[in-house]
Parts: sequence; C-alpha cells; structure tokens
Amino acid sequence: MVGSSLFELLAIPVLAGSAAILSGVKNKQKEERVIDTVFRNLKVGAVEGKEFVYPKLVATEQKDYCVRYVYRVPLGLPKKALEPVEEILAATLDRPVEVTFKKWLYIDVFQNDIPEKVLYSEVPDMKGWVVPLGFNEKGWHFHDFDKTPHCVAGGTTRFGKTVFLKMVMTYLIEHHPDDVEFLIIDLKGGLEFERYRELKQVVDVASDPIEAFECLTSIKVLLEQKMAEFKQNGWSNVVNTPIQKRTFIIVDEAAQLVPEKFMEKHMRDLLSYCQSILSEIARIGGALGFRLVFCTQYPTADTLPRQIKQNADLKISFRLPTGYASAVVIDEHGAEELPSDIPGRAIIKTHEKKIVQVPYISDEEMAKRLEVYRVAKVRKTHRTANEDTIYFE
Repeated sequence: MVGSSLFELLAIPVLAGSAAILSGVKNKQKEERVIDTVFRNLKVGAVEGKEFVYPKLVATEQKDYCVRYVYRVPLGLPKKALEPVEEILAATLDRPVEVTFKKWLYIDVFQNDIPEKVLYSEVPDMKGWVVPLGFNEKGWHFHDFDKTPHCVAGGTTRFGKTVFLKMVMTYLIEHHPDDVEFLIIDLKGGLEFERYRELKQVVDVASDPIEAFECLTSIKVLLEQKMAEFKQNGWSNVVNTPIQKRTFIIVDEAAQLVPEKFMEKHMRDLLSYCQSILSEIARIGGALGFRLVFCTQYPTADTLPRQIKQNADLKISFRLPTGYASAVVIDEHGAEELPSDIPGRAIIKTHEKKIVQVPYISDEEMAKRLEVYRVAKVRKTHRTANEDTIYFE
C-alpha cells in the first residue's frame, strides 16, 4: 500500500511533465496546420515544372521567446506574396508573429504579447554608452550612442516621449555619473526638466527660445573647441580617443524653434540660427562626442529639419495622430496605429523596425535615484526677448 502511494506520488510530476510536452507538441502541430492553410489560401508558392509548389517545412526550433518554423520556398516565389502572411498569421493565431525571408523562410511565433507596462527598475545593467529602448516579445532592446550618436523622436503629448527622455537621462547618469553631461532645451517652459538643473551632470536648462539661443551658442563654442582639439591630435572619432566624456543635447518640443511669418524679423533670425546650430551638431557633433536627442510632438518638415533627420539613424515614434506625421519621423506609416490606451508603446526604427514598450519612470523615482548628484549652483542670468543685443555670425 505504501509502495503504491509512493509510486503514485512519483508519477505525478512525470505525468505533469508529459502533459506539458504533449501540449507543446499539439500547439506546434496546430500552428503548422494554420501556417499551411494560410499559404494555400493566399496562394503563397510558385510553379516548379508543371506543379504549383507551396513552402515546405524543414525544421522547427524552440527559441527562448518563440517557436521558429523554417521553410524551404520554391524558386521564383515573389516577395510580394509574403507581405500579408505576417498580419494574417498573427490575427489567426492570436500571437505576435514575425516573418523573415533570407534564403529560408522563417516564421517566428512568439509565446507572449508585448506587456502594457514595463518599469525602469526592471531594466538590466549594460556597459558602455547604451540606453534601454524598451521591451517586447523578444526581450530587452538597447541602443549604443557610441555607434549611433543622434536620435529623433516624435509623439503626441501624454504618450511617453518625455518619460522616455527622463528614463534615458536617469540611466546615463546612473551608469556614467562622472562622464556624462547634459544641456537641456525644455521648450515646455521648463516644466519637465527645470527641477533637475541642480544635478552636477546638468550644465544648463533652457526654457524658452531666448535661453535656447544662448545655450546653443555656448554649444557652438564647445563644438569649435573640440574640432580644434581633434585636429591638433589627429583624431577623427571620440570613440578612438582617451576622452571619456559625452555631451548630450536634449531638445524637448522642437516646434517652438520654428520661425513663423507673424514673428518679428529678429526673432525669426534667432530661431533660424538655433536650428542651424542643431543641424551642425547633427552633422559633425557625433564624432566629437556630442549626442543630440531631438523631440517634437507633431512632426512636420519644419519641426524636424532634414539635416537633423538624415543624421539621426535612431528614430523613435510614440503614437501620432496621422500617417503623415508617422512618415516624417520613421519614413513610413504605423505610429498612427499604435494603441491609444497604452502610453509608452513606441516604434523603434534603425536598419530595422520594431515595436517596444518603453520603461516607465516617475518623477518621484527619478528624483530619488539622482538626489545624490544634486549640488548647489549659481543660477545663470539670461537675456530677455525684448533685448536687442543679439547678433548672429
């Protein structure tokens, strides 16, 4: 009797494990059938000899986050035939799906959806000048500012753009407290970043166009000094020098720097000069150790200058109201289709496009984490908009 009970107890985990394996096998078989049906319904295939041939499954691989189905495709399969497969499979399987075609056709069926919220405290530590971009069905995604120095971001208010900036700022300070510095142009009147002016890593916070002009003028001087230093030492890229410092210029709500017809001439000239300096930073600043993070709520050709966009290989878009605005930021539609009830959901565009959930950090958590770096500073005095003592080179 005791032996029988013991056998039953030992059998329970074995049976449970067998059930899990069997369930996994059945899921894969079901997914294979669905994929095969979609191929046939969409006529995804090509004629070989006298027969119409569909892709043939040659391998199934269990990955960390997904099951990968590998197919051999018939010669002559048009790439256009594969375009609707990903969307239809995702809807049919009710799972995230990714379809790629490189010699073999890979169909990845992911185990989990993108979470609706990810906390900053969950972000893993990484070495180098990297920052977290977000988490999705594939795991964490990071960006290396020493490889791609500039970034542009767009997004309607309250969808996570400014939280992203604060998260990046916090991560960089916590991982490079002695080597990172920030010049912040907060054109929401300083409401978001003025409270961080006393951090030792923050050189200046500009809260209106006049202050932005002065801040950018000082950056232009630094840029020229760095250029002379690099020429003298025969350097071409900060990554290959002993210099450890990186200077981040954050622009939040760049639309405030756009010259408008109704403005007086001196103000239009001032704003045009600000944009020209930002474009210069984007063109030559990366190699000198300057990193530009340029953000706007509603992207247009005016609010996102071409020189800045062309030199920023990292493009981030939170939800936007139109496909046109999405195309301005990431060169294609899609940001207008991001969910309206999930702040922090974003499209990341480099050489490839991915959707992620950006880590959330509150002002309270950010202040608590960075309190140790707060120091007493003498407040800079700025010109006012009424002064006529502003000159341009």
